[in-house]
Amino acid sequence: MKSVKSDTEMIKDDENVRFVIGEMNKYSEMVMKMIIWEYSQEAPITKAIGASPEEIRDMRLDACKESVNSPLSILAFLGDKCIGWVLNYIKTNIKKCDEDPNLSFNNDFTERIAENKYGNLKANRIGAISDEITKNFTYFIPKCKKLFVLHIIFVQPAFGGNGIATKLTEKSIELARKNQCDYIMSVPSNIKSAHIFKKVQNFVI
Repeated sequence: MKSVKSDTEMIKDDENVRFVIGEMNKYSEMVMKMIIWEYSQEAPITKAIGASPEEIRDMRLDACKESVNSPLSILAFLGDKCIGWVLNYIKTNIKKCDEDPNLSFNNDFTERIAENKYGNLKANRIGAISDEITKNFTYFIPKCKKLFVLHIIFVQPAFGGNGIATKLTEKSIELARKNQCDYIMSVPSNIKSAHIFKKVQNFVI
C-alpha cells in the first residue's frame, strides 16, 4: 500500500510551498480570522495578559486594517491551505521626531488604558503597550521618506522550523528594494521573529 504524506512531510519539499503576493482582496477575511484565532493566541503578549480571541478582536482589526489589505502582503500555501503570511505595507507620511524614545519611554499606561479604546481591559493593555513601543520611531531614521513596514509575520506552529518565515522575510526585503524604500521596520513580538530578522541580511536594503 502506498503511504500518504502528511502536510508536515510534504513541506520538506520546497516546491510544495506556494507564495502569493498581493491578492489580499481574495484572502483578507481569511487572514483576519487567522490573526484573531491563531496568531494572537501564539503571541507572547496576548498569552501573558491572558486575552481571548473575542477580547482582542476589535484591537486586531484596527491594528491590521492597512496591512491586511496591502498589495505588498505575502501568503504561503501548502496546496490549498494557507499556512502562513507576512503582512506588509509602505508608509510615506513620516513625521520628523527629535525626541529620543529611549529617554522618553513611559511605562505608566494607566491613562491610556483608562481611555477604553477597545472596550475591554486586556485589549486596552495590549494596545497601550504597542503604542508606546512604536512611538517616535522616526527619531532613528531622520532621512527616511519611504518606509517598508513588515507588520506581522506568522507561520502555523505545525509548519514551523521549515524556513517559511525566513522566505517570507526575504521576499519582503525584495519587495522593499523593488519599491525603492529607504528602510524596513518591524517590531517583533517574539524571539523567533527577532532571530529571523537578525539572520536575514540584518534588514539592510
